[in-house]
Amino acid sequence: MCIRTWRLVLTGGAIVILGAAGIGLVAAAGTPTSSTANLVSTLATPGPNTTAAPTRPLDRQRLGNRAARAARLLRLGRRIVHVEATVTDRDGNLITIWLDHGTVQSVGGGSLTIAETGGNTTTVKTDADTIVRIARQDGSLDDVKAGVEVFVQSRVTNGVTLAKRILIIPSRPTT
Repeated sequence: MCIRTWRLVLTGGAIVILGAAGIGLVAAAGTPTSSTANLVSTLATPGPNTTAAPTRPLDRQRLGNRAARAARLLRLGRRIVHVEATVTDRDGNLITIWLDHGTVQSVGGGSLTIAETGGNTTTVKTDADTIVRIARQDGSLDDVKAGVEVFVQSRVTNGVTLAKRILIIPSRPTT
């Protein structure tokens, strides 16, 4: 069976975009949080002894648009099951990164098993350097429980998959 070149290119492009979106989601979840109200008041209030014109306050509509984009990105990210990417690190060495999304099946003994959509399971090792985030808050490995939805960014070295970051997704509100 012959697959046309444009279909291969289109499929490959979609995989790269979804992978980048998933990695971006995990990275965005790792950014520190700050209160929007504090940010607006801090930017709008000039400090003492300043003669420069005050900066304009952040527009609430722009902040709302940013939240809407984040919600759309999360909806897209929830469709990701498994992404494998080979990239270069800071030193120019090739490394393999996995991004897995699913429900925690079991955790303990230095490993985490994730049940992915489609019936597959993935087991990754964890260590003291594994970063855990609960939505936008810091967490710990003790917060990872069976049944929670997670994104796991792992590094594969010599056949061993080590979780670098775990993002616990809060449960969806029921209506």
